[in-house]
Amino acid sequence: ILLMLSVLELSWSLSDEEKKIILDEHNKYRSEVDPPARAMMKMTWDPDLEVNAQAFAKQCTWSRNGERRGKNFFATASNLDVKLAIEQWNGERKFYNLTDGECTTGQTCDNYTQVVWAETARIGCGKSSCEKIGGIKTENGHVLVCSYFPLGNKENSVPYWEGTSCAKCPKGTVCANNLCEVEGGTGEPLSSFTKED
Repeated sequence: ILLMLSVLELSWSLSDEEKKIILDEHNKYRSEVDPPARAMMKMTWDPDLEVNAQAFAKQCTWSRNGERRGKNFFATASNLDVKLAIEQWNGERKFYNLTDGECTTGQTCDNYTQVVWAETARIGCGKSSCEKIGGIKTENGHVLVCSYFPLGNKENSVPYWEGTSCAKCPKGTVCANNLCEVEGGTGEPLSSFTKED
């Protein structure tokens, strides 16, 4: 019985391919912000954040349990497409005004602003299959939760400062594809999916 539970548990963990897609999509959208960002960090995968996100995903609830900052949630009644989830989070940009830091009334922008929060450098995500998802009317659905660090969506702050790409990258980083990347990579191997072929 334990073996069966372990296999079932693994089947609802993100695959290395899904992790790579999530990371690549975040970095793609971050590198393409318009107007450009003067110091947008390149994200890396964090296994500890993955564990945190997986624990939230298993709760099968739409509520952030008071932890609004530093997490993005996605739920679907169909099969989970992680690329589509990140695309939808980024799609909230059409409701966000960087100049005044405001979201169109009645719309959601906090998923987008977390995706492009300049200081955020680490991400980890988890998924779960749920008979019911608390807080929304979806049965037999799927939940994706991503945890971020440093946390974004700070009150009275904008996700990034406009300027020439990489003009204000922090010390110890280099500019790569409009993102500030830690020199020499992450410094520690995160997983095989983060290595380029």
